[in-house]
Amino acid sequence: MVTQIEPFESSELTPLNFCLWGCTKNEVCERKVDTRDELLARISDAAACKRKREDQLRRTARDLRTRVTECIEVDGGIFEHLL
Repeated sequence: MVTQIEPFESSELTPLNFCLWGCTKNEVCERKVDTRDELLARISDAAACKRKREDQLRRTARDLRTRVTECIEVDGGIFEHLL
């Protein structure tokens, strides 16, 4: 029996978390962070760089549309293997 996954619980539908934050996290955590202010500054700097990388944001949006379409086609079932 296939358990349906609610969209808000589905990791397949969270590209900001897995794509953008994943890339940002890698940039932010390249070097050890010693203070909260340093961490916030690095996150802000990484976000500013992302704004300049429109192509990455466009790919993320396109990927989300693909994932949503697949999710709809399988009526909310598992679709990771279809991507």
